[in-house]
Amino acid sequence: MHVTIHIGLPKCASSSLQGYFADNDALFRNAGLLYPVSHRQEDGYRHHDPLLASGLDVAAAADDILQEAEASGCRRVLLSAEQFSSDRTGKLAAVAGAFADRLSPDAVSCLCLIRDPVAMLRSSYQQFVRAGLWRIDRQAFYQTTDASMEAYIQEFHRLWGCHWFAYDQLITRAMAGVPASGLQVWDLDQTPSLTERLNAHFNLPDGTAAEVRNTRLPQVKIQFLRRFQQDFGHKIYDRNRPALIRRVNLSGSGYTPEQALLDGLDLPDGQLQQRFPQMQTHKLKALAMSGPR
Repeated sequence: MHVTIHIGLPKCASSSLQGYFADNDALFRNAGLLYPVSHRQEDGYRHHDPLLASGLDVAAAADDILQEAEASGCRRVLLSAEQFSSDRTGKLAAVAGAFADRLSPDAVSCLCLIRDPVAMLRSSYQQFVRAGLWRIDRQAFYQTTDASMEAYIQEFHRLWGCHWFAYDQLITRAMAGVPASGLQVWDLDQTPSLTERLNAHFNLPDGTAAEVRNTRLPQVKIQFLRRFQQDFGHKIYDRNRPALIRRVNLSGSGYTPEQALLDGLDLPDGQLQQRFPQMQTHKLKALAMSGPR
């Protein structure tokens, strides 16, 4: 039996991975790999965030998952929860430890996906405006900053002690105390087809591609969502978020990329490269972490 735990990072194809394995559940069970229903969110992104729930009996949860694997005739298990990479309470170490106790540390490994740092910044800032991210206090953020991308960069650094592109440091923090035989760090920019790489890694047949989720919103919609939260607060926003995202039509507004820069919704590539020349160095350091532990 071997358990692989996918730990993120956020905005690095987690929803695509989760949807792919959930949609092809029966096919992959027949191939010997289980994407457990136990402790998995039933709808939406169908991830294993329930494993991070406060007060969860982690040992009992591991037993549930291993029993499901045995009943399905699967000798391989894949879990996915990108929140493991931003958790500060040792949940990843606890979950991995529970499986290591029942199997062995050699029977547990972790998988992490990363991408181009500039693309990551834009995607994560947009997701933060849409629904929050990286445990940043949204109420304080909207009350004490101009809610710009620059403010997001500064708040991330203040909270985490490193910049968003320091993948090696973020992964090292997440993996602290984790009993695992190995860590795989994949570069999405060098992976033309994530599903093909997953199939090859887990020795799986081709499955049906998952529905694309979290599509990028136009900048004018992000500006609207940000302004709504500045004016009315994130709690009222959360109650109305689906309607605000899906029903408010701002097409034809004439909002330009230049206006988005003036409004602080984006920063030029050249400026980011000049300010943070170490971005690619951190990415390469993270990729070098792949291998046995």
